[in-house]
Amino acid sequence: MPSIQKLENSVFINVYDLTPDANAYTYWCGVGVFHSGVEVYGVEYAFGGHDYDCSGIFATAPRDPPGAVVFRETVYLGDTDLTQNEVLQLVQRMGSEFKGNKYHLLQRNCNHFASDLCQALVGKPLPFWVNRLAGVAVTLHCLLPTTWVPPLQTPSMKPGASEEESQALISGSRSSRYLVNRTPSVPPDHQTFNTLS
Repeated sequence: MPSIQKLENSVFINVYDLTPDANAYTYWCGVGVFHSGVEVYGVEYAFGGHDYDCSGIFATAPRDPPGAVVFRETVYLGDTDLTQNEVLQLVQRMGSEFKGNKYHLLQRNCNHFASDLCQALVGKPLPFWVNRLAGVAVTLHCLLPTTWVPPLQTPSMKPGASEEESQALISGSRSSRYLVNRTPSVPPDHQTFNTLS
């Protein structure tokens, strides 16, 4: 396999094991419990949950996420046409949807964020296998004990959503709306996104 020349605007997915022992067996079956972050311009962006109604997106040095995760692999997705500042603005806009108190283990997790960001940066989603287990769990949710997973959220449209946003949600591609230039709805006195907003 030829090596990829890493450029400043190259977009990578860094994948981490959340359950290294279990993933050692399940990875070869195409599933696992993974965390992912998107690396571009020397910064890794990821999403996590917290109790507040503000962005749950955070930035770290590449391959240095917080918490007890074990690095598994890096996947090259392509090169973005956006500048570093445009990437930062995009991530800030995404923070208005990816709020910490809206995190959901199966329906809005770090991998959903990474997929949407990759779609906006290079026109490709996250490799399917990274979040496959969440998709399977949503499908089989009724068979799982309620103590294992949170209740599923009913899909709904935000009031005032544009026709383009409605169609993007129906087709399963939400990231196109992030390219619209709009100001995130975050309290001005709150430093969201770890000093990046």
